[in-house]
Amino acid sequence: MSRSFFIPSALLASGCLALTAGLPVPAFAQGATALEEVIVTARKRAENLQQVPVAATALTAADLEEAALPDLSSIAAYTPNLNITVGSDGSSSSLQAFIRGVGEVDFAITTDPAVGIYVDGVYLARTIGANLEFADIERIEVLRGPQGTLFGKNTIGGAISVNTKAPTGDTELSLQGTVGRFDYIGFKGYGETALIEDRLAGSISVLTKNSDGWQKRPGDNSGSDDMFGVRGHLNFTPSDAWSSHLVLDYVDQDQQIYPRVLASFNPAQLFPGFYLGFVGGPGSCCTANLDNIDESGVTRGEDELESFGISWTNTWDFDSFELKSITGVRNMESAAFRDSDNDGTQNYFSVFTAFDHDQFSQELLFSGVSFNDTMSWVAGLYYFKEDGDHHTEVTLAEGLFESLAALPPAPPFTLPDGTPLAFLAVPFDLTLNYDRNQEVESMAAYFHTDWALNDALTLSVAGRYTQEEKTLSTFTIKRASQTPIVAPGPTDPASCSDVVAEGNGSRYTCNETWNEFSPKVGLSYQWSDDLMAYATVSRGFRSGSFNGRPTTTPEISLADPETLTSYEIGFKGDFLDNRLRVNAAAFWNEYEDQQFLVNRSSASLAGGLALIVANAAESSLSGYEIELETLLTDNLRVFGAASYIKAEFDDFTTLTPDPTDPTGSTFIEEDGSNRPFQNTPEWNAMLGWQLEIPLASGQLKLRNDISYKSDVFFTNDRAAADFELLHPGGYSLVNAGLIYTSQDEHWEVALHGKNLSDKRVITGGFTVDAFGSTDVAFTRPREWFLSVRYKM
Repeated sequence: MSRSFFIPSALLASGCLALTAGLPVPAFAQGATALEEVIVTARKRAENLQQVPVAATALTAADLEEAALPDLSSIAAYTPNLNITVGSDGSSSSLQAFIRGVGEVDFAITTDPAVGIYVDGVYLARTIGANLEFADIERIEVLRGPQGTLFGKNTIGGAISVNTKAPTGDTELSLQGTVGRFDYIGFKGYGETALIEDRLAGSISVLTKNSDGWQKRPGDNSGSDDMFGVRGHLNFTPSDAWSSHLVLDYVDQDQQIYPRVLASFNPAQLFPGFYLGFVGGPGSCCTANLDNIDESGVTRGEDELESFGISWTNTWDFDSFELKSITGVRNMESAAFRDSDNDGTQNYFSVFTAFDHDQFSQELLFSGVSFNDTMSWVAGLYYFKEDGDHHTEVTLAEGLFESLAALPPAPPFTLPDGTPLAFLAVPFDLTLNYDRNQEVESMAAYFHTDWALNDALTLSVAGRYTQEEKTLSTFTIKRASQTPIVAPGPTDPASCSDVVAEGNGSRYTCNETWNEFSPKVGLSYQWSDDLMAYATVSRGFRSGSFNGRPTTTPEISLADPETLTSYEIGFKGDFLDNRLRVNAAAFWNEYEDQQFLVNRSSASLAGGLALIVANAAESSLSGYEIELETLLTDNLRVFGAASYIKAEFDDFTTLTPDPTDPTGSTFIEEDGSNRPFQNTPEWNAMLGWQLEIPLASGQLKLRNDISYKSDVFFTNDRAAADFELLHPGGYSLVNAGLIYTSQDEHWEVALHGKNLSDKRVITGGFTVDAFGSTDVAFTRPREWFLSVRYKM
C-alpha cells in the first residue's frame, strides 16, 4: 500500500519538471531570480541569517503555510539534528525537543527541558503546552548548540524561538477554512488595521480545529482535536524614540488523549502475575493491540489545557544605545489521563497528571555600537519567577491491595517462606498520589560583544552569570491503603528536610541554590559579501533538579546542574548570483554531570539500594549538518538538509547488589557506558521541491518532500525486556501539496497530503519490566487536508 502512494509522488515530480520548459510565463508570476534574505534575531538583534555565526534554521510564515505545518513539532523534519516527541504524558500539547542529542523526555515539574522554547522573547518553562499551534507566526528560529549567554539556562541543546507577527498599521484580512480526513474541520483567521494612524495598530488571530480522532475506542476516539486559540496584538509607536508592543494569547483545549498502544503484556512478571491471580483472573486483562494500532479497548482519555499569556515589549532608542524591556506573564492549567492497558473494564495501568503553573519574567536589554563602530554589544539583566503545582495519580494493578488485604494470614495464602500474602498488601499498593509544589527564582546578567578586528575578521566574546534557587514541597500517599508512599524518616541530602507524617500521608521539602557562569568566544571571517566562516566555543547549563517520584525515603535526592561545552566550526554561503545557498556546521560537544535516574547505595538505608536522581554520566557528541536551497529555474526551488551525530557515553556508573552477598549490603560497580542515547537517530535528512506554474487565471504551486530518520532508541536500558521493541528502525515520511492562487491573489485553494505512504512507526514508549507492560505511540496515519483561503 505504501508504494502506491510514493510512486505517483515521484512521477508527479518528474512530469512537472518536464512540463515547465514550454510553459508561458505571464506577468502574474515571473518567479524568483534570487533567494530571499532572511532576517533573524538569533543574537537578540535583527541580522541577516547568512551573517550570523550560529547554526540556525529559520522557517518563515510562507514556509509554514506552503508546507502546511500545523504545530511546533512538525518543524522537526525540516531542521537538521532536531528530534521532537509529543505526548509523553499523553497530551498532544506537550513537547520534548532534542537538538544534537541533548534533550529531556520527562515532563515533571521537577525536571527542566534542555532545549529552551521562547515566544516573542518570553521563555516557556514547562513542556506542557509547548507544542504551539500556528495562526500569526512571522518566523521560527531553531538555534543549535548551547545558547547559554543570550538565552540563558536550559538551552544546552539549543533554543527554539517563535516570533509572532506584529501589526504595522496596514489593513489586512485572511480567512481560511480547512476540512480533512477523520472529519477534520479547522478555521484560521487573521486581521489587522490602524487604530490611530501612524501611532497605534492592532491585530487579532483566531484558530480552531475539531476532528473525530484516528484511533477507534468504545467511547470517543483517541487522537481527536477540539481546540480554540486567540492572540491579540497592540503596537503603539507614540514617537520615533519609543515603541510599545503588547501581545495577549489564550488557548482552550478539551479533547481525547494522544493514542497509545499496548505493545506487550507479560503475565509472568511480578505485578501482572499477582493482578491476574488475585483481581481479574487469568487472561482477563491486557491483550496487546500491536497488530491493530488504530483500535483500542480503552474507554477513558483526557487531554485538557487552558493557557493565558502576556508579552509586553517596550523599546527606547537613545542617541548612543537602545533599551528594550520584555515582560512576560504566563499561566497554564492542564489535565491528562493516559490508560495504556487496552482494556475498558479494568484498570491495570494508568496515569493522571494535572498542572497549575504560573510564571513571570522580566528582561532589560541594552544594545549599541561603540569605538567608532568597531564594536557592537548587547548587555542584559534577567529575572524569572515560577510557581507550579503538579499532581499525579499513578495506578498499577487497581484492586490488588484490597484483594491481598482480605486474605487470611495462614496457609495456603503464604509465600514459600511462610510470609502471609496479606503482608504484601501495603508494599504492593501502587495507587500512588504525588502532590508537588515547586518555586523557582532565577536572576542573571549577561553581555555579548562583537569586535571588528579588521574589515573581515570579527571576535565575539560573551558571558552570562546565573543564580537560581529552587524550593520543592512534596506530599505523598497511597490511595488504596491510605499510607505514605515515602515513609517518615531522615533523608540523605542536606538540602532536604526529614520526611514527616501529614494526615495519612507524608511530606518533605527541599531547597537548593546554584550559581553558574556560561561563557562564549568565537571568530568569524567574511571571505566575501556572500561567504562567511566561523568557529566558536560555548558553554551552557541545565538547572539542578530534585527527584520528583521517590518511592522510599532514601530515594529523595537531588542532582546539580549539568553542563555542556560545544566546539563548532561552520560556514554560510550564497553562490551563483544568490541562486544557491549552502550552510554547514560541524561540532564536538562535551556533556558533563548528566542528570539520570540511577541506582546507588544510600546512607540512610545502611547500604541499601535506592533509585535516585543524580549526576551520573559524561558523554561526547560529535557530528555535522548541512542545509541547502537552490533556484534551479526562476519557478523551481529545491531544498534539503542532512545531519549526522555520533553520541557516546564516556562514563556511566551504577551500583547493583552483589549476588554473592545474601545480606544485600555490598555492591558491585557496573559500567553503563554502552547505553545508547535516547531520541537521537544518527541520521536525519530531508529533500523537497516546489514548482510554480503560471496559469492564465493565476498560479499553481506543486510541492513534495520526503524526510528520513535512522533507527532510534526510546529507552537506554539494554537490560529491559522490550529494549528492542523500543528501538524502531529507520523510516521515511512523504508529504505533498497542491496550491492554487487566483490572479488577484485574493483566493487560494490548497490540497495537502501527510504521510502519503502511510508509514506507521513507533515514536516513543514507556516500559518497566516489573510492570510487565510496554505502551507506545505511533506516527499518525495518512491524512489529507483541503483548505480555502480569502485574503484582502
